[in-house]
Amino acid sequence: MKNPVIIKGDKGGIHIIIEPMANIDEVLFQLEYKLKGPHKSFKNSKPINVTFDGKELTDDEKRDILFVLSKVGINVCHNQKRQDKNIDKISNIQPDKDGLFYIGNLRNGQSINAKCSIVIIGNVEKGASVYSQGNIVITGSLDGIAKAGCRGKENAFVYSLISGRNI
Repeated sequence: MKNPVIIKGDKGGIHIIIEPMANIDEVLFQLEYKLKGPHKSFKNSKPINVTFDGKELTDDEKRDILFVLSKVGINVCHNQKRQDKNIDKISNIQPDKDGLFYIGNLRNGQSINAKCSIVIIGNVEKGASVYSQGNIVITGSLDGIAKAGCRGKENAFVYSLISGRNI
């Protein structure tokens, strides 16, 4: 197997694509090899998201990969499967035991689909959208779209400090 692991980075963090038939030991070796080098320094870096695609990983394999990332100095915020694509693209989401926190403004074209309640510390600008199976609390203005209680939770609510018109 020529290249068992591909690493892609964007504003949302690091996306690790693993060949489905790859041996995990080779993946760990290649990952460390690619991330170590004379010009690569991750010291004092901000926490970033890490997502996986391709090979179905066990919890132990994910833990091993995260260990390699921390060994080379990458500060991992949390990891999530790539299937939740709208959340993966946004780097400011912080998980909590009862919901999610998004820190910053949600800008035109950005969207969050949450399976639980979400608190947005910032604004939801025109052209942005938030969909949640739970509640939505926005500490700034709501000029975009916010829909709470997706999937039938009747008592879910949207609250915004400065109310917009798209609730």
